[in-house]
Amino acid sequence: IDDLRASLAASSGAPAIIGQSAAMERLLDQVSQVAGLDTTILLEGESGTGKDLIAKQIHARSPRAARPFLDVNCGALPETLLESLLFGYEKGAFTGAAKATPGYFENADGGTLFLDEIADMSTKLQSNLLRVLQDHRFTRLGGTQQRVGDFRLLCATNRPLAAEVKAGRFREDLFYRINVVVLRLPPLREREGDIVRLAIHFLEHFNAKFGKTVGPLTPAAVEAMETCRWGGNVRQLQHCIERVVALHPGGPIDHLHLCPACECAATDTAPPAPREESVATSLAYQDARAEFERDYLRTLLAAAGGNVSEAARLGGVPRQNLYVRMKRWGLVID
Repeated sequence: IDDLRASLAASSGAPAIIGQSAAMERLLDQVSQVAGLDTTILLEGESGTGKDLIAKQIHARSPRAARPFLDVNCGALPETLLESLLFGYEKGAFTGAAKATPGYFENADGGTLFLDEIADMSTKLQSNLLRVLQDHRFTRLGGTQQRVGDFRLLCATNRPLAAEVKAGRFREDLFYRINVVVLRLPPLREREGDIVRLAIHFLEHFNAKFGKTVGPLTPAAVEAMETCRWGGNVRQLQHCIERVVALHPGGPIDHLHLCPACECAATDTAPPAPREESVATSLAYQDARAEFERDYLRTLLAAAGGNVSEAARLGGVPRQNLYVRMKRWGLVID
């Protein structure tokens, strides 16, 4: 089924959606029902659940599919930059405005505008957006000419907007304007059976990307992944598999290969040592941990080609922390 969906998605330009769990089947059925309707849709779900993929899926299956799909993360930009990006600006509207530039409201004409993390939008911009949504009319910054933008609006949030309204952080009138059709994206922990499907999909992807032959997953690795809560959802799983493939020399993936950052590596099932041996066991553990960290850092840096920033990204640790650990074990990069 996933292969069929992938081939259909490729032919339509939509991103492939991997998953056959009951929760995902319900979501995809809802997407099929509303994609062709020219109405506003609000996507609610935790970070990493794939709200951007669902938004692209909706656009690709809509009558506007041949027109632009523009997306912007409202929480990633300062208020002034986000405002100029959406509304556009005339020449001389502000310092650095060397020429007139259309915004997303204009450039998305005939297509779809996706506002991700809309709960992070400032109250001032919420008010401005509300006025645009009332009749799709707006004015560029520094201009006087009213313009019209014919776009379909999709919004996404990782926090329930009703709660944000109650807390006074989101305008109630804007909430009712965009709360037309609400689709809830299930977290990975509610998608029974999809974790392994996604892991295999990412494994094949990164094997092809890195030119490696890593896998398959052992039963112990599968059990470890299925018992993990995956707080970062699909994005966390994707990064976990990417790190494993990057650092694995090849062959089967056991639970011990799953890095600690994945938070799903199964713990040793050996019985605890007797209490009278606890001191010696502790010392041996510290030695083993030090040896593991040195070897892990060497492998991580080798996989990143000596690039510390890339090694930090692959390892899922802050770069400064990586520098501290490298200094601790005398690892020097030329």
